[in-house]
Amino acid sequence: MSALLGATALKVLNHLLAQTPGAQERLSAHAGRHARLAVGDVAVAFAIAPDGTLAVSAESTPSVTLRLPADALLRLPHQGEGVLREARIEGDAALAETLGQVLRSLRWDAAEDLSRVVGDVAAERMVGGARSMWSAGGDLANRFAGAGSEYVADEAQMLIRPAASAAFASDVDTLRDDYSRLQKRIELLERRVQAKD
Repeated sequence: MSALLGATALKVLNHLLAQTPGAQERLSAHAGRHARLAVGDVAVAFAIAPDGTLAVSAESTPSVTLRLPADALLRLPHQGEGVLREARIEGDAALAETLGQVLRSLRWDAAEDLSRVVGDVAAERMVGGARSMWSAGGDLANRFAGAGSEYVADEAQMLIRPAASAAFASDVDTLRDDYSRLQKRIELLERRVQAKD
């Protein structure tokens, strides 16, 4: 991970740590320990400071490695908990346990950050509006996906519904069985004809 990207990732994590009650206290118990954060294929080594924050480290053999998906930093602001639940943690059990608990507990208080720029009331309204739009967008996307799948299955007939597929498979099985019985009858009749001759 480039130094700038690594420092940015740690800065985001430190910001979330500061907004999550008790997170820094839990980490401070592991002060001086080294870990590695891998986001996709890039990584940064960090140390836990006495105050429970994270600082860039040059340690080559970390006690713990945290692996996040490649798009984690982009998804973190609006899907923080979901992204952090995808983290894979390897290494020292006690430190890994603490880091896992801390990562799963992180929450971004967007209204708090916005209030410094636009004030408390405006920040709450902006965050509430963004949540409503995000929710409505998700609902709209679900409806659009449902309508699209119905069109593809019914109107365009590009897909087969599971019930129709099961009925077709049953018909094919019946036809196969009927064909086998017919073939055996024909063979039996041929043997009878040959036996008479």
